[in-house]
Amino acid sequence: MSGGSYNYLFGQVDNEYVGSMFDIELNDMMYDLVKVLKDLEWWQSGDIGEEEYRKTVKGFKDRWFGNRVGINNRTVIGILKDAIKEIEDL
Repeated sequence: MSGGSYNYLFGQVDNEYVGSMFDIELNDMMYDLVKVLKDLEWWQSGDIGEEEYRKTVKGFKDRWFGNRVGINNRTVIGILKDAIKEIEDL
């Protein structure tokens, strides 16, 4: 069995918040946070090792708390993708 130690909370966060933040950057962050929550749950349930969890946490922190230029670039890319989709839908 995978997970369970936190009642699969990562799945609830995924279903309720990913894509529902009304902000591109926050949607991206929630998507990445779900990965952290999943690995936390799986680590605490004995399905993965602490090293894998810590690697996921480091990746999250590096992305969201490290390189602000990278975050801004991802936001611009997201805005461009949304604009292109809107134009295509016209």
